[in-house]
Amino acid sequence: MLETTETATYRPRVLAVDVESGGMERLCSILAPAGYDVLPAHGLAAAAAAAHASADLVLLDVERPGTDGLATYRRLLDALGSPSLPVLMLTPSADRETRREVLEAGVDDLLITEPLDPLELKVRIHTLLELKAHRERGGQRAEALQDPRVRWVEMERLARVGTLAADVAQNLGRVGEGLQRALEHVRTRATQGLPPDADELKKLGVAGEQMRLHGQHLLSLGPTSPKDIQRFDLRELVPAVVERMRDAGRLGTAEVKVRLPDEAIAVVFNRRQLEQVVVELLANAVDAVEDVTDRPRRIHVGLELPDIFGDFGPRLYVKDTGIGIFEDELQAVFEPYYTTKAPEKGAGLGLTVARTLVEAMGGAVTVQSRVNLGSTFTVELPEQTSSW
Repeated sequence: MLETTETATYRPRVLAVDVESGGMERLCSILAPAGYDVLPAHGLAAAAAAAHASADLVLLDVERPGTDGLATYRRLLDALGSPSLPVLMLTPSADRETRREVLEAGVDDLLITEPLDPLELKVRIHTLLELKAHRERGGQRAEALQDPRVRWVEMERLARVGTLAADVAQNLGRVGEGLQRALEHVRTRATQGLPPDADELKKLGVAGEQMRLHGQHLLSLGPTSPKDIQRFDLRELVPAVVERMRDAGRLGTAEVKVRLPDEAIAVVFNRRQLEQVVVELLANAVDAVEDVTDRPRRIHVGLELPDIFGDFGPRLYVKDTGIGIFEDELQAVFEPYYTTKAPEKGAGLGLTVARTLVEAMGGAVTVQSRVNLGSTFTVELPEQTSSW
């Protein structure tokens, strides 16, 4: 008889330095079920010994992340003798300037713990371990990430993705609770031989649509695998998305025109995610023109060629003749759950997801708008040296 052996699944080891007992219990309750082993260490010497033995990542708990926290971090690096382990600093609070100071000093990431979001903690750790593995494989961006300014931008993007995923997951839980309450009402009325209330049925439909939208957004924020990265012509992607939305009846009564340059725009990106960006911007434009009655409901979707000197990459724009946005709300439109639509029409995450995806690609999204005249959302993608 042949003997079989099972190969144990590798569990990344997270070294928690100077975390108090109550905090350690919380960390273990969050990370252990997620597949991590948490190793406590008090004092830098103990931390160095444990790190050299087996750790994959360091959690450094500090009361004040500024001068005191950075001094502790530097002593930790001296004790480790090597900066190869990613360090996630935990602190009760930190303003944006302190966060910049900490990341520019070399700390890989900073997480606010009051309150501590379990999902965000797991996302941050997973992301840092992925970056560590990428660097160890000699990834193309490894050298660039040693520049503290580049690392600051990179970690800001990753933090935004993690925070957004946590926000979506939390809100999805609340939607699920509402769905359960509506279902319980239907069951109770059914056992009584009565039809459900119309309002409760409406709540059930809204909750179902919200669940679908949240699931769609979470999927779009998922990790990118090598097979997702494709080389393609942007001129093919944009009209394909427009036609798909038109066939699905998602363009409403809007007059949508596509404007493309004659020359090919060769790019290498996650095609699925870039399609999602176009979908979100176009859906936003459709909503903006929906209530317009004094002028044509027009939307122009177009592409602009990258600068020949490499100063900027290709640009994609969505311009509408909709209701416009007040100046003091221009940046608020990108915040999670900011929406003027009814719950059954959207989750208030479309523009947030679009910006998050574009920034993860190294690009940026800007908006210009005039009330009662319309808005233009522009996606500037990073310049790429690619040809057909």
